[in-house]
Amino acid sequence: MLILLFSSCHRNDDPLFGRWTVEKVNVEFDENKSTPEMVRQYGEMERGNVLEITNDSMLTFVTGGDTLRGRCSLRGDSLYCDGSFFGLFKDGVITTETLTPLGKVRVSYKKTPLSSRRGAGGEV
Repeated sequence: MLILLFSSCHRNDDPLFGRWTVEKVNVEFDENKSTPEMVRQYGEMERGNVLEITNDSMLTFVTGGDTLRGRCSLRGDSLYCDGSFFGLFKDGVITTETLTPLGKVRVSYKKTPLSSRRGAGGEV
């Protein structure tokens, strides 16, 4: 039982462990249902998102004042949170995609350098 517990946790050197901030936002809204101002505002809102993945496999997603938490796992390139697909992890980037009534939003996250993470010893 103890071995299972330790094997399910991320190690501190796990590539997912850390704080992730938005690197790029791609908003693809239907031009007939939106305006350039709406696209700009939505993109700015997404740029404030933050992901934190702790060494106990807990993913915390902070977006627009809301905080969502769940257990994460990686299966191949696919990142899951509480068993539901969350995004892709490839080449050191986490990419999420959201479908809205106006169109699609793709957000890419890069890991924040260790020196700018909060907490002792780089822990988040």
